[in-house]
Formats: sequence, structure tokens, C-alpha cells
Amino acid sequence: MNHEIELSKYWCPRKDCRDYGKTGKGNIIIKEKYGKEERYLLKCKTCKHCFSETRGTAFFCLHAPKEEVLRVLAMLPEKGSIRGLARATNHSQSTIISWIRVAGKHCREVNEYYLNELKLERVQVDEIWSYIKKRKKSER
Repeated sequence: MNHEIELSKYWCPRKDCRDYGKTGKGNIIIKEKYGKEERYLLKCKTCKHCFSETRGTAFFCLHAPKEEVLRVLAMLPEKGSIRGLARATNHSQSTIISWIRVAGKHCREVNEYYLNELKLERVQVDEIWSYIKKRKKSER
């Protein structure tokens, strides 16, 4: 899984670090690659804390390739059932259910952040998601 990584978009996830939540500070470096997906283990030069490139995402601790998880989840509305999706993708129903739960939890956390931390109204959050969908379509 060789991919480029833009370090300036990452920040230290350790709350007691003076660079917690700050992007583009130059304090995040690549420590090493790990796992069969060759994900990056990143390190904060400020506090020396190490963390995965997928920390804080729906892909954290998943062993499947990101592209495969996205492909399978995108097929769910078309297949209409987890059993049908399992047959079509050769993944177990329990794996697919696990991926759905992780993705749902992550979406809920993102929505709660927008609603609670940024003090946005639900309609504003809906507009953000619509913009994201439109932007993804135009990138294809």
C-alpha cells in the first residue's frame, strides 16, 4: 500500500502536549511503517508520543485496506441487506456489521463535534455534508 502522506494535516492527539490539535507545526514526523497495509506510525517531536496515521478515523484498528472497507460500505444501499452484501463481497456478515458500526460511530462523533463544539445548527451540518458529497463527485 505505498501512498504519500501529507504530514502538515496531522496533529498530536495527546491532550497534554503543547501542540495538541495544532496542524502545520512541523512537529509530526514519520517514525516507521507497520502492518501488512504499511500504515505510517507517526511521532510528535514535541512530546515524543507515537500514533497511527488512522487514529481518529473510521479506519483506526481495522485490518482491511481502507479502499476495500469503503467499497463494501458503498455497496450496502445497492445490495439492500448485509447478507446480500456478504455474498457479493466474500466478507462475513459479522465483518460487515463491524465496519458499519465503526463507520456509524465515527459519523456520529463528527456530527456531534459540528453540533456541540462548533455550535452549528443541524441544517448547517447537512449543508457541510452536501458540500463534501458534491466535491467528491467533482474529483472523480
